[in-house]
Amino acid sequence: MFKKEPKVHVSMDTKQFVSKDDLEPYIQPMVFLFDFEEDVVGKLKDLRINCYEGSFGATVKVNNKKHEEKLLKLNHDYPANLHEFDVVMLDLTNNQSENYDPSKHQLSNTSGNTAHALLSTYPEQIFDPRPLSIDIVSRDLIELSKKKSVIIAFCGSENISEYQFVEITRHGPSITSRKELSNFLFYQDFPGHISRNGRKVKLPTNESKLSPLFLKHLDNINFKTVFYHPTEWRDKKNQPIEDFVPLLLNERDEIVSYAHIVDKSTVFVFPDITDKPNFVSELFKTYLPEVVPEIFPFHGEFKWLNDGDYPLPGENKLLLERAELEDKFNKNIAEIEEKLASLKVKYKFLSDLITETGDTLVSAVETYLNWLGFESVVNLDDTNPDILEEDIQVDCKDRFLVVEIKGIGGTSTDKDCSQISKIKYRRAEQRGKFDVFGLYIVNHQRYMPPKSRATTPFTENQIKDAGHDKRGLLTTYDLYKAYFLIEEGIMQKADVRESLFKAGLIVLEPENIESIGVPHELFMDGQVAIVNLNGTTLSVGDTLIVKKQGVYSKATIESLQVNDNGVDTFNGGEVGIKLDRKLKKNSELFVRNKV
Repeated sequence: MFKKEPKVHVSMDTKQFVSKDDLEPYIQPMVFLFDFEEDVVGKLKDLRINCYEGSFGATVKVNNKKHEEKLLKLNHDYPANLHEFDVVMLDLTNNQSENYDPSKHQLSNTSGNTAHALLSTYPEQIFDPRPLSIDIVSRDLIELSKKKSVIIAFCGSENISEYQFVEITRHGPSITSRKELSNFLFYQDFPGHISRNGRKVKLPTNESKLSPLFLKHLDNINFKTVFYHPTEWRDKKNQPIEDFVPLLLNERDEIVSYAHIVDKSTVFVFPDITDKPNFVSELFKTYLPEVVPEIFPFHGEFKWLNDGDYPLPGENKLLLERAELEDKFNKNIAEIEEKLASLKVKYKFLSDLITETGDTLVSAVETYLNWLGFESVVNLDDTNPDILEEDIQVDCKDRFLVVEIKGIGGTSTDKDCSQISKIKYRRAEQRGKFDVFGLYIVNHQRYMPPKSRATTPFTENQIKDAGHDKRGLLTTYDLYKAYFLIEEGIMQKADVRESLFKAGLIVLEPENIESIGVPHELFMDGQVAIVNLNGTTLSVGDTLIVKKQGVYSKATIESLQVNDNGVDTFNGGEVGIKLDRKLKKNSELFVRNKV
């Protein structure tokens, strides 16, 4: 549910000469468009309007079955500084839809011990995020109305959605509140209205400044809602408010379109218009500058001087150079985005380790175990889906590992932890050997970011019982972190393979290392550390292992200094160590034990 930065739409077309299409947009007005088609955006860019695009989000086809529920987050896209714009346009007639994709609804960037989401349950088949997104945006529009500004909405039918708000803690998700919202409530004083479809419209008797524009489009209008003229108590009776101006009526003289002065802002509500690109283009080119000239400083005398037809000496050359640089930058970004997309596919199993449940999680662990170097990894969910026993078997010939894997919203029960024991003894009986080891792997509190989860999701009794039964307890997040420790050379695959046969709580951390303590002083912004050595020998070029808040990394010794003199080797007393990287305070340093 976090706001995103707006996407800037500036032409990057490079040509032999600089045309009007290549010029920068006017600084003012700043215009933000919600859910408009690209042809509307293109028309505004042709006018050099400084426009940005965003969305209230697409409806999501959740296709809930009986007793099924899904946790979702909003898929909107708009800036945190919406209140700084001059014009905000909403196309409430444009319906976008997408299929439910669990990867898009993971709770990332969550800090603290709680996370929040929205709940979709049966019989809901289509989840509509837009009324809630509009409710959130309306708070910025209230701020916008305090200055000279314009809000434009193309309204179709009213959509009302009920939302269930969920709070997720270490104990799992729970519903905290419910709320019903409408997509029409984008500003506080939205008038009363009813649903009515039609195509026949006319201008009111008292024509407005926009009447000539509507005359060109009367045959291309489709309305689905009509509005009541708001009233106020004046002269001892209810009378229509003067700040509300009807712009279009239907055959019953009901209001189809209107302008409403709210504080310092002007709100325009239009019906759906077939030729929206040209309607919007004419609105910005001719009519809005007359209605609100304060926010259209370039619409007036000598504006043609800045349209690119009359450049200054050398201006075209500089603009072309800038366009070429922008084009090169965009190509580089596109290449990086393509590489990122490829990485996400290649290493999807790592993301699945800390997000998924069921067969997908089992497959991720299978891929990980194969990567670790086990020669015989069998996914029983694939080979024997009807056998409700362990999920994975690992046959090392001299010993046998049975693995049960779960992805859960909270933490494991005693039964979850101990189930693998029964399977272990059954496999030992079948093999006629006591070389079978049991391992329970859990992706706990999976709706929360791993760094916010409980570090150890097992109780003291569960760990103690696992030790007595000679079975291991492990989290998928530990596997995830171990992957990077191995890639950085801090751990070996063989060390992790061996750890999976341990009993009790399994912690995947580097072994055979010796602490030389936490530096008592840091200099050169953390690149020089002062420590006291007590018999441990350090040499220039050695690799140290750094531990900070449970996270391991490496650093190389570039030089050693004792009593202001450089030395190649040292093993007793205070020494200054210059590293190839900067340390943070309270980092603990380790050296590998000599074999």
